[in-house]
Amino acid sequence: MGSFVYYRKAAQKSVGSAILFFMIFTLVISVLSTISFGVAIFSAIKGIQQAYADGDVPEITISHSVAEVDGAQPFILLDGEDANGQTILVAADTTGEITEIDTRHFDQGILLTRTELHFLNRQNGYQVLPLSELHTLFARDPIIINAQTVSQAWEIISTIIVILAFIFLVLWHTVVRLMIISMIALILWGIVSLIKPNTSFGPIIITGLYAIVPAIYLSHLFSRSGFGLPGMQTLFLLLFWVIGLAVNFMDIRFLNEERPLHLWTALIGLPMLLLYIVDMFWQFPSPYGPAALWVVTLLTGLALVGVRFYFRSKDQNPEGSPA
Repeated sequence: MGSFVYYRKAAQKSVGSAILFFMIFTLVISVLSTISFGVAIFSAIKGIQQAYADGDVPEITISHSVAEVDGAQPFILLDGEDANGQTILVAADTTGEITEIDTRHFDQGILLTRTELHFLNRQNGYQVLPLSELHTLFARDPIIINAQTVSQAWEIISTIIVILAFIFLVLWHTVVRLMIISMIALILWGIVSLIKPNTSFGPIIITGLYAIVPAIYLSHLFSRSGFGLPGMQTLFLLLFWVIGLAVNFMDIRFLNEERPLHLWTALIGLPMLLLYIVDMFWQFPSPYGPAALWVVTLLTGLALVGVRFYFRSKDQNPEGSPA
């Protein structure tokens, strides 16, 4: 983010090393995102146990194909609309007051009666399952639904969801992103070849593989601040990609001068990265959280650019040499 020289030096190396860096970088992002998602989904277990402890959710026992609810009935767990605007009912009533789901008012739902389990959805319509079949399905009698059993079931479901999420994130961040960068690189290669013939494909895609790093940081910053727009990350990618290509191919003395890389200056960005990682797990409340991210990011950028210019000036005018 602060070194023009790095883009030019990196483009002179092999494509394989750039792809290896890209794979490691995106795998780290996938792992951190998965851990953050896992922490959030597993934290629901405490909420489940607390709901049973407070009496907000009753214990249910199904024994010999008969359901018993330890609490006031009818128990309505959910009665409203989902994210798609579909009306939904989730309830339990063994008293006979509610005997079926009213299809005139609900689009989907689940109802537990004394001897049956009712399902309603748009795909399969209205279905009724005798509780005797639940004993056969789970090979257990009685079936007890309480804080312990629900928590254990949620742990199993959460584990499966987290594993699937990790696979999806790896495919998205690594495979899909690499495909997108490769396709854009082919287009840019054609454009650059028109301006500068006999340009090889390597420097083009290498520059893109490194330009994705600041693009991801800035798109996350804007998204965290509520300014996320479709294609924003691609826009930042193209911006840094074009800058990197200009450094590689434009014949400008300011950009082409050989000088030490001073790679240790990248450590200046470490506090910013640590803040981003912490914010993934414990998001600071708005507006202080986004404001802190912006301040630290801007200070990091200014520090990187300032240090790079300082060393550029020092390399051009070493001590003891005439100004």
